[in-house]
Amino acid sequence: MNIDDKIKASLVAEQQHLDTIISHDKGLFNRLTDIYQGSMRIWVIVSSIAALIITVGFVYAGYQFCIATTVTLQVFWGVWFIVGLMSQIAIKLWLFMEMNRVALLKEIKRSELNILAALSQSN
Repeated sequence: MNIDDKIKASLVAEQQHLDTIISHDKGLFNRLTDIYQGSMRIWVIVSSIAALIITVGFVYAGYQFCIATTVTLQVFWGVWFIVGLMSQIAIKLWLFMEMNRVALLKEIKRSELNILAALSQSN
């Protein structure tokens, strides 16, 4: 059995293993907690705190927009509401991309270990 056949057999076994993993996926909240334990945890915590502060800010700006009496104030608070909302979206997008990165790294490590185990068993 050459190396190509070993890799193909390992990939078939990995596919069957992945099917069982996908059927027992941990879910969104467990994946979110994984990013708070990874190598970027300080940045994740800082961005989460920033997201909370920005949320309070854009909710306040939305309230001020609703009670503003002049068009100038409405434009001012409307712009700050949109800026806060866009900042919130950017932070959440980064957090979800980080969550995807951590999950992908775990899957790559599992695949590497399975391939190495298959190669060592065949030798």
